[in-house]
This record gives sequence, structure tokens and C-alpha cells, in this order.
Amino acid sequence: MTVQELAREIAKGLIETGIEGGFGSVSCSTAGDYPSIGCSQWEGGRADGLLAMIPGGDAYAGRTYSDLEYSGDLDCLIELLESEEGQNAQMILLAADCEAYVETLQEVETLDDSRCMIYAGMWCPTSHYVVRRFLENREEEHDLRDLDEVRKLFEYDYATAAGCSEYAYGYPNRARITFEYVSSLDLSEYGVPEYNS
Repeated sequence: MTVQELAREIAKGLIETGIEGGFGSVSCSTAGDYPSIGCSQWEGGRADGLLAMIPGGDAYAGRTYSDLEYSGDLDCLIELLESEEGQNAQMILLAADCEAYVETLQEVETLDDSRCMIYAGMWCPTSHYVVRRFLENREEEHDLRDLDEVRKLFEYDYATAAGCSEYAYGYPNRARITFEYVSSLDLSEYGVPEYNS
């Protein structure tokens, strides 16, 4: 599969599974008092860049989560993100992000199976550089061409290896949801056979 094809499938997976959130998702970042927004939980400058792409979005850029919540603007931001213009902007940004994810993951020498690439790419919103390092540090001892093996790595090791043990309870669920989605994908249009466990 090409970079663009892989990126498209990763973007579709993120949207269809909702593992990062829906188009109208807005939550307070775990790193500080600022919002994480949209279907890929963009934050900071990335969130402001997304808002700049949506008519009326500048009114919400650069604001703290607390300010949005207490001013009553949170519902308006959610409505803006769920609008047709908001969804289109998110799709454009997500497509560009997913191409960057694929290009970064292609640096992992043995991550050349399309399904495994899509699976790993669906973890990249957490940090594509961390995902790449995580896989590079394990490729000598693990078969990164085996989708179930890759699932187990993310299910059991990723939270600790990525230094985010506060997500240790949620990541196994995310790993299984992502596996179920990727293993059932029909990629025959790209010449990729059905998944056989």
C-alpha cells in the first residue's frame, strides 16, 4: 500500500472506532488547563491551527479549558467542531497527520505489513515518535509482521514504555478495539489478503 492509502485507512480507523474521540470531542488535557479537541484530540498550536481552518474558530483559539467551560462557550465549540465545516477541517488535518504517521513508522525496518502499519498508525495520535521508538526497541525480539503480536505489545507494554502508566487500564481496551477493527478490514482493493489469525 502507498503512504496515501495507508494514511487514508488509518484516518478512517480513527474516525470509525472513535478511539481518540468524535468530531465534537472536547476534554481538558491531562497535561494542563487547555482543551483537547476533535477526532484526534488536537492540543495547543495544533488545536489552534485546526480552529483557524473553521469559520468562527478563531474565537476559541488560545483559550484555557476552564475559560471555555465557565464562560459557557464549551457547547458552542462542540457545535462548531461537529458542523460540516468543522468535520471537513478535521478530515483535512487528520489526513495530513496520518501521512506523517506512516512516513515516521516506515523508519521501523520490519514494520512492513499493511495491517500492522495501520494498527500502529492508529496509536500515533498519542505521539508518533514515541510509537516509532517503542516499535524500534522491540523489533529484534518481536515479529512486527504479525498483527496479534503487535496487538500484544501495545496491550501489555505501551503504557509503561511510553511513560503514561495512568492509561494502563484504558490501553488494553484500546488495543483490543483497534485489533478487532484492523483484523476485519477489507483491504482487497489494495491486494492485501484477508486476515488469518
